[in-house]
Amino acid sequence: MDEYNQIMASDRPPIEKLRAGFEWITDLYLADAEREIELLRAMQDREALVKEQIKLSLVKHLRGVFEQCYRGATAGSEVTHEPR
Repeated sequence: MDEYNQIMASDRPPIEKLRAGFEWITDLYLADAEREIELLRAMQDREALVKEQIKLSLVKHLRGVFEQCYRGATAGSEVTHEPR
């Protein structure tokens, strides 16, 4: 948690603190999820494994969404959303 506190106490602009903090927190979650997935594979707990894989995929997707929003906010680029 010291690294997170250092990010927030840094001289970075607020949006850079947000990006770095979000990345730091989600990196921890992803690492924990990967370890949990390996454990569930070893235990052959298919149901729990699928749930954990879904959570992992969701966090990866949310990181992509955040990155797209960040780029739009910092570069002024327009992000379009095409309905499916």
